[in-house]
Amino acid sequence: MKTDLPNLLQGPSPIEKMVGETLSYDISFLWFDRVAQGKLSFSRGDRPDSYHAVLEARTLGVAAWLTRDRVQRYVSEMEVGPDGRLRSLSHESRIVKGKGDDIKDRTSLYSFDYRKRQVRYQRARDGEFYKDVLLPMVEGDPNDILTAFYNFRAGFFGQIKEGRRYAIPTFDRDGTEEIVVEVLFPRERPADEFFPREGVLSRISLDQEIFGTGGGLVYVWFDKYGRPARGVVENVIGLGNVRGKLR
Repeated sequence: MKTDLPNLLQGPSPIEKMVGETLSYDISFLWFDRVAQGKLSFSRGDRPDSYHAVLEARTLGVAAWLTRDRVQRYVSEMEVGPDGRLRSLSHESRIVKGKGDDIKDRTSLYSFDYRKRQVRYQRARDGEFYKDVLLPMVEGDPNDILTAFYNFRAGFFGQIKEGRRYAIPTFDRDGTEEIVVEVLFPRERPADEFFPREGVLSRISLDQEIFGTGGGLVYVWFDKYGRPARGVVENVIGLGNVRGKLR
């Protein structure tokens, strides 16, 4: 069974082929089905050769009541680097709960300065920054989670094939780290009917803080069009396994 991604994201201008893409997801967790909505988008930035990516999820209905109208949002600004890959300019992660005067907001922001080889790391609570530090950018060009995702889809880390393992440099509050992506053989796939047998299933290991998990494991299944059509974030604190399915 051939499960490699099709050529629509390989070859000339793979980045341009993703521009304008907006994907919507139904999200389920705990014993609730389709109780949140997710959206993933990729568009041009304000400057030449720059791009803007957003991943957002918001709870609905009874789940919104249980989670206090939780909205989780990740925004990356990126540009084409000297080697042709995307590289991070800034990455913001934000969790908002509540409404009106009862809003609680937690934000983390990374800003990348390649000339000075520095990363500025800031944290804020309810709009007030309480941490602001400069960290050295040790080597290479780090990828935030969204920049890494689009570089991976574009084939910049190598051909996407079963059995391959990709170690992608990233950056967290403690310094340089790695995002590890493994493209699974059929025998390695979890015994879970949520993922179809065809397509490509990847297992991703990343910093637990990104999605607030107790383990940092994420599974993403790509359909025959190369789209991230299903995903599971394991052991999200307070929510268990969170599942997303392309509409």
